[in-house]
Amino acid sequence: MSDLARVWDTPKAVCPVGSIGRNYAPFDHERMHESLAVARRSEPVFYSPDIDYWVVTRYDDVFAILRDPDRFSAANANTPISPVPQEALDLLKEGGYALEGIQVNCDPPRHTRIRNSAFQLLNMKQFGYLEDDIRRLVIDSLDRMKGKSRVNLMEEFTYELPAKVIFLILGIPEDEAAQVKKWATNRLLLSFSRPTHQEQMDAARNLLKFWHYCVGLVARRIDSPQNDFASNMLRLRNGDDTVLTVNEINSVAFGLLFAGHETTTTQATNTINALLTERDSWEAICADPSLIPNAVEEGLRMYGAVVNWRRRTRCDVEISGVRIPAGSNILMSFMSANRDEKYFDRPDHFDLRRANGRKHLTFGNGIHVCLGAPLARLEVRIMLEELSKRYPDARLVGDRKVEYVPAFAFRVPKSLWVDLEA
Repeated sequence: MSDLARVWDTPKAVCPVGSIGRNYAPFDHERMHESLAVARRSEPVFYSPDIDYWVVTRYDDVFAILRDPDRFSAANANTPISPVPQEALDLLKEGGYALEGIQVNCDPPRHTRIRNSAFQLLNMKQFGYLEDDIRRLVIDSLDRMKGKSRVNLMEEFTYELPAKVIFLILGIPEDEAAQVKKWATNRLLLSFSRPTHQEQMDAARNLLKFWHYCVGLVARRIDSPQNDFASNMLRLRNGDDTVLTVNEINSVAFGLLFAGHETTTTQATNTINALLTERDSWEAICADPSLIPNAVEEGLRMYGAVVNWRRRTRCDVEISGVRIPAGSNILMSFMSANRDEKYFDRPDHFDLRRANGRKHLTFGNGIHVCLGAPLARLEVRIMLEELSKRYPDARLVGDRKVEYVPAFAFRVPKSLWVDLEA
């Protein structure tokens, strides 16, 4: 069964009297910080009736859940927060949509088998080989901005670039980036937002195109292997379904083409926005580029692309004194954990010199920690290095407030308007 059609039998929640969960706004990125700060102090685990999830806010609790796959399943990680209409599900089924849970929404032993193969090809050493190519792509993007004084930096710089990096890994032509980005946005809309019926139908049609694009890519590599990710996964498979099936490779390619760039686009945009908002920080990295790796980590901590992630209890559990029955939905607030006062001094302050900034949980932890974390760090670092070198006088456009897509799991800006010259 597709994860888009998954229906869970969720136990009825007993909501504590006076719970802040009634006021929790999971889709409003402007309001979340204040309510989560109150929760960490007074009600670190609360029930949100709006989404039917128990929200976990303290660092220690979130970390413990991430490290405990025996009690907390990842099977619901991509399940749509709003039911997908049967009409859309039928369209996908009849069209041959066959995405399988293979990484973020998969549990051991299957998760272990697939991750062991993927890790041989997606690791820090392999990503390091891409540094020169990434810098070339970054410089090319900046070159295309020459002569422009005011730009939507997300549209001009951070939007397509991470997709082009993934294309290097998959052996896809750069000129297909715009189309793949649109398809990936449809997947995000279906699983992590509250689209209208028409939006769900449109997203389903485009999702089907996205799936067949990935299936076609793998099929071409079966017929004509190259030195790229899909070809190398097929070599690891070596015709043995007990290692990997072809459809699992289709699904891994699909996942890489979705998660491998959407979050990096968002993370780069959020970090640049934070640095330009904190003007002293922007000027500091321009004067001393050795601070840029710290800026990357602080951006991940304070303005991580992934703000919430999900688990499902396999058994009755107790978290910070709250008893939660088996089969319950758990929302781990990375946003809150990353600002837990127990671990981060002045947590709402963007500190380029924070000694433990890398302690954040934006990439998760445990067996499901993000395989692409080293690549995302590398890309954002290079983008900051080249952007700050070329445009040290860049400033935010004061009357263009950043707005966010109403997606409860991701902090996705719609635009970032910048004046490149003083």
